[in-house]
Amino acid sequence: MRGFQTVSVVLFSTALVLADASTLNFRPDNVTLSELYHWVGSYYNGTTYLEFAPYAGLASSETEFCPMLRNKTITKNYTTVLGLTEPASYNAPDDPVNAFLTFWPHDFDFSSIPSGGMLNEVSSLEYGLFSSNPVYNDYFMDGEDDFIWSLQKTQGPPYNLSSTLTDYEGFPYWEINSTIICGESTVSSWTFVAVAFNFSLNGTNFTDPVVNLQFDGSTANMTMKGYIVADPNLVAGQYVDSWYGNVFGGTFVMSFEGVIDRYHSDVLRDDTGTPTWLRTVGYQNNSLNVGYTTTSGVIK
Repeated sequence: MRGFQTVSVVLFSTALVLADASTLNFRPDNVTLSELYHWVGSYYNGTTYLEFAPYAGLASSETEFCPMLRNKTITKNYTTVLGLTEPASYNAPDDPVNAFLTFWPHDFDFSSIPSGGMLNEVSSLEYGLFSSNPVYNDYFMDGEDDFIWSLQKTQGPPYNLSSTLTDYEGFPYWEINSTIICGESTVSSWTFVAVAFNFSLNGTNFTDPVVNLQFDGSTANMTMKGYIVADPNLVAGQYVDSWYGNVFGGTFVMSFEGVIDRYHSDVLRDDTGTPTWLRTVGYQNNSLNVGYTTTSGVIK
């Protein structure tokens, strides 16, 4: 997809680093799951709902490229997996969790994701919101954090976290197919960019997106609210390769609701002030996990 050609997901360090396995969050070697489940943590299956209100909020005074969209709401939903994983030595010392929110087509066959690759290389991936750069091995580790999480004080789950995205360097944008008549043109595909980096459009300074996350050992909810800008990339049946001035903004809400996938998840402890997992996938100590048997073996 066009959006992934400029993805800035840094996975490689200039130095080769061999780290103590106890400081890392990778699943054990007997686990051969796809890269979607590469890390120790909890995985939640659910749906993400996107609502975009063009010309709303601070964008109300924007030049009207497509006036028919004023007072309208564009909606979209995605099959979603949210991975909440244990932080590792390559993350910031005070990082409580890595969050990997991935959007997929409806009825997507997750068994088709190969092992040994990288998530951003999976062609069916619609969009990914990552709190840090995914790291896949202990040779090339640059887990730079894009979110600075604030964790509410607690004695255990549910955990409540929030972050304001001032400098997000993950997946920059995604495409939505929506046929709309804009003046004399028919636009059938749009590129959407969640605003960060103190973005300005036609003199309007938009505020940064805010992410909120709540989760326990059963469910997870994640929202992002802020501003989004969009431009057409398929006009009158012709692809437009770059932004050409017909850009507009508005407010958006992205909300995920999911339930735990116990088959792929380690056990989240219920007695710690920060998210902590008992390592179970691949350790033959939880009968609900993938590959559990009374004897050790390769888990697929």
